[in-house]
Amino acid sequence: MQTADSIGASPLTRPGKALPPNALLLNCFGRGGSNIVWNIIGSSPDVLMPYREWHEGVFGRFYKLRKAACHVGGAVNWASVPFLWRHMRAATAESLRHGERNEKSQARYVVLKVMDYCIAFDDAIARGFMEARNLVLTRHPLPMCEGLIRSGLSEARAIKWYNDVTSLMFKASGKPDALLLRFEDLIQSPDTFVKGLYDALGIAAAEDGSIRFKVKSFGTERTTNTNATTGEKLRIRLDEAPDHIAPDVNTRAVARLDRSARQRIWTGTRATAELFDYGADNF
Repeated sequence: MQTADSIGASPLTRPGKALPPNALLLNCFGRGGSNIVWNIIGSSPDVLMPYREWHEGVFGRFYKLRKAACHVGGAVNWASVPFLWRHMRAATAESLRHGERNEKSQARYVVLKVMDYCIAFDDAIARGFMEARNLVLTRHPLPMCEGLIRSGLSEARAIKWYNDVTSLMFKASGKPDALLLRFEDLIQSPDTFVKGLYDALGIAAAEDGSIRFKVKSFGTERTTNTNATTGEKLRIRLDEAPDHIAPDVNTRAVARLDRSARQRIWTGTRATAELFDYGADNF
């Protein structure tokens, strides 16, 4: 876990007083199960949740600025730029869900969904909090790349995207107290995944035992990225989670790739996939 002392921050000068002192940084892929895990964590009374993904809350409509910043993200020490991390914290405070502060007055954390190339901003985000813990959500490259291709990326671009982001994830996973999560564990046993996640984070379940769940299409019915602020949101009991999370989503995604595409993708991503102990077929 990164602390104020370890990154040289002064908590007395931090803006965004409405936020808790600590942050959970969910480092993830878009289309990698991140929305499910984000909402699971944000369902706890101990955790505040923004209604926007981190990059939307911080950069808003300045899409080109975000793209440019992400492009050079890893080469710049953003945490050393006070204006930037203070803006990040203030923008996060403005992005909290309506009524969240009143509903969870004793919350100790805010959970931020930091996706893809934006993971390069982790240290700058952490600069605005007393403590920040990295949660790294990985997914096997074959179904992950299939989803990226269906979103409009070329196969070569999907492979590069996977490698770049997985490398950022691996760096994040080496930070103190980082927690590694696998999408495959979530779909195999959602209730076990949720209970283990809450226990690892030391956060409580909702009083009624429910979790927030966003209804999203998947597979061939989903051909574009979705916005975290839109779509139907449900409260479901933990024992209902398997009814909403398809256990075969990975195998069906891989089945949509022909044999040669599977081979090319695995060959192109193997080195980074093996950083997280993925093999050619454990999806």
